[in-house]
Amino acid sequence: MNSLVHRPHYRTPSLLGLAEYWELEKQVEQRAACSREGALLEYETLELRVNPPNIIIENRAETDYTHIAIDSANRPGTLVEVVQHFTELGLDVRKARISSDGGWFVDSFNVQEANGKQITSQSKLQSIRQMLNVQIRTEPEAAANGDETDDSQRVETTVFEVAGQDKAGLLAQVTQLLTSNGCNVRSAAVWTHHNRAAFVLSVTEKGQPVSDNIKLQRLKQILMEQVDDNQEGLVNIKKVRGEVHHDRRLHQLLLQEEMREWSRGPAAKRWPSLTDDEDSDLGDEALWAGTLGGTNTLAVAASSPADSVSSIHGENFLDPGDGNFQFRSPKHSKPVVTISDATRRGYWLVAITCKDRNKLLFDTVCTLADMSYDVYHATVDSNKGIATQEYYIKPRHGSIAWDEGRAAKLVAMMEAAIQRRFPKGLKVHVCSVDRFGCLAELTRVLHAADLSVTRAKVKTSAVNKSSGHTFYVMTSSGNAPDRQKVEALCSRIGGKLVEVGEEERSLSPADSAHRFSFSFLHRKWQTGWGGPDVGSPRSSIGSL
Repeated sequence: MNSLVHRPHYRTPSLLGLAEYWELEKQVEQRAACSREGALLEYETLELRVNPPNIIIENRAETDYTHIAIDSANRPGTLVEVVQHFTELGLDVRKARISSDGGWFVDSFNVQEANGKQITSQSKLQSIRQMLNVQIRTEPEAAANGDETDDSQRVETTVFEVAGQDKAGLLAQVTQLLTSNGCNVRSAAVWTHHNRAAFVLSVTEKGQPVSDNIKLQRLKQILMEQVDDNQEGLVNIKKVRGEVHHDRRLHQLLLQEEMREWSRGPAAKRWPSLTDDEDSDLGDEALWAGTLGGTNTLAVAASSPADSVSSIHGENFLDPGDGNFQFRSPKHSKPVVTISDATRRGYWLVAITCKDRNKLLFDTVCTLADMSYDVYHATVDSNKGIATQEYYIKPRHGSIAWDEGRAAKLVAMMEAAIQRRFPKGLKVHVCSVDRFGCLAELTRVLHAADLSVTRAKVKTSAVNKSSGHTFYVMTSSGNAPDRQKVEALCSRIGGKLVEVGEEERSLSPADSAHRFSFSFLHRKWQTGWGGPDVGSPRSSIGSL
């Protein structure tokens, strides 16, 4: 009897995160009886089997979008899972209504394809219906050879996650290290923002994940030395089966870096009680995160009132760069973020207004979740190219009482999350049939020519034995590069200049004269963070 009385009180099943729930469901399939906390697994995993998610897809009411309604027992992580799934399918959310109460949620989304049409692909519609399915296969398929298949759901790879201070040649050093140790980069993504860099690279060794633990530990040690001399960088190595959501992890990695900088800046002196991990669930294993008045207001705007908290650039806790913003995507804009005290209603109110673009909802929802704020109600709208979002949130940990320091930190991180997706730079597309070593060679040559990669995305295809790279290139001093110089560098190592869209068709395995083809994408530039577009749109012609 005493053991029952003094037994610690664990969280109720409704508070378990969606990812935690799936892990428990896997244990049930393995015929385990209890969770690590001692709770009966059948009880812990019962709720979503009794009340499975109900997903209704409506394509007949409107002709230009698909309406998706979801209702289910509410678990932290569900909203992130839904929005991330839409992003992986290449869908745009034009309108959304989020509501939850009493452990239940009802969400509705108006979703379009990238071309502005409603969803007609049966495979995508079926994927949406199954996206919250908690049933686990009892006999998983064997892992496939990463060098022989494009089935990303079956391929098992070793994933390197690297984050730290951005510096010239870092990408070249990392790719050269992996290549020289027999690692083939199957896919990769690189983001840089506010002098911080984050890499996520999926590699294989002879088509399989790297199995030598001694080699992995040695690579991790060398990467730590390359990333940051003060050992303040971050390097994670893990084995992952299936597709890696690069954007999700890059947001988390850069959020960790920027919160560390926040804790060292003027804001930390103003609110000394704040620490860089006080209100965050981020960690080495954070592959997912939860979803889930008064008159005080914190605002970030182009012309903020004197009594409002400045943006992260106004606080100077992060360096905005050299002021040369003309080489930036037209999709980039400075958001207006306000956080209001609505504790009379039991919430904080986050309001965001900025230029509309795809993946905007993904960027904001993931940041709220990663900073341990649960979304209880939300409205998302887009009108004439302007997006407006309102979130009623609660801190997942601690009191919901108004905290000016935490609110200021959230404002700064939300602004950074919205802006970090669009880098400055000359955009270069590369397609290669000589996959192994081409990435390392190209980054090495760019670094030797005093050019820096501000963003990169790498994807390989086993079907046509090719890989596609997208680079954003600037000079090390932050100026626009000379395209003729970049062309000469690419040609020197076997590149072939082609028209945009002709990269894959221009090369074949029988073409021994060139290692890869490349093209340049003309971009329409802006004069400032939120300034008007300069010049008229120009088509992507690929020639110089």
